[in-house]
Amino acid sequence: MPSRVFADQDFCPRLAVSLLERANMIPTFPAGFLGCGSPAQGIIRVIFFLVLLCVCSCSKRKAHQEASQAESPLSTARVALSKGKPDQALKILNQLLLNQPDFPEALLERSHCQVALKNPHAALTDLDKLNSLLPKYTEGLLERGMVLDSLNEKSRSRADLKQAMAQDVPLDIYLNWRGLDNGLEARLRADSAPWLLEFTKLAEAEPNNPTIYLLRGLCHLVEGEAKLSRQAFQLAETDFSRSISILIANPGLPQPYDPWANRAFVRGFLGKIAESEADLLMAFKHLPDPELGRELAERVNQARSRAKELQ
Repeated sequence: MPSRVFADQDFCPRLAVSLLERANMIPTFPAGFLGCGSPAQGIIRVIFFLVLLCVCSCSKRKAHQEASQAESPLSTARVALSKGKPDQALKILNQLLLNQPDFPEALLERSHCQVALKNPHAALTDLDKLNSLLPKYTEGLLERGMVLDSLNEKSRSRADLKQAMAQDVPLDIYLNWRGLDNGLEARLRADSAPWLLEFTKLAEAEPNNPTIYLLRGLCHLVEGEAKLSRQAFQLAETDFSRSISILIANPGLPQPYDPWANRAFVRGFLGKIAESEADLLMAFKHLPDPELGRELAERVNQARSRAKELQ
C-alpha cells in the first residue's frame, strides 16, 4: 500500500531557524528578560526569518530575470529531450549556453542530454560548472552524484548525494527530479528493481534519512505482493522500522503516517497481528485526513487475511 510522503509545510522555516541557532546567529535571552524571555527571542526569530524570506525572494527574482530571455529555447530543449531526442535538445542548449554560459538550468539540462547520449564525462563538466555557480543546488548535486557513481567515483558521489539529501529531508525535490512525485506506486509496481538499486545508493550516502528507507521499503513491499514473498515483506518491515526509528529520534522532522501504515500492512501479511494493530493506531495519529482511516484499516485487514498465502 505505497503512498506519498506528506511533508510538514512549516518544516523549512523551522529548519532555517534551527540552522541559524546552531551558527549562533540568533541571540538567546535568559528567562525573565523583558518579562519572560520568549517574546524578545520570538521577535528576533521573526526578523531573521523575514530577512531570509527577503533574500530568497530577491534571489528568485534575479534568477527569473536572468532566465527569462532564454526561457523559450530551454523549454524547447526540454520538450525535445522528453520526446527522446537528446541530440536535438543538445544542439539547442549548446547555442543557448554559447550566449549565456552561466545559465544554471541550461547547464543542468545539457547534463541530462549528455547522460542520455552516454557521455558522462561531458555531463560531469557541466555539473562541475553548475556546482561552482550554485554549490547548494539540490538538483545539481543529485545529478552529479549519480553521474559520479556511474564513473565509479564513489566517494565524491556519496558526498554530493549526502548533501542533497540533507537539504531535502522529505526528498520532495528528489522525487520531482526523478519524476516520481506523481504515480509513485504505479512506477514501483511496473518495475521496482532499478529503483531499489538507486534507493540503496542513496541510503548508503545518507543512512540517517528516514524517507529513503520508506521508499526502499515500498520496493520490497510491491515485490512481496507480486510474488507473495515472505522474505520481501521481511525486508520491507526492516526498512520501515529503520524509517520509524529515525523519525522517533528526530521529533523535529516531519512525521508522516506512511512508515507506520506500511509497516502495519506488511506485518499483517507476516501474521504479526498485535504489532500490525499497534502500527495502525500510530498511523491514525499522523493521518492528514481522518477520512483515510477507514481505507487504511480495510487494506491492513486484507493483508492479515492473506497471511497464509506467503511462500
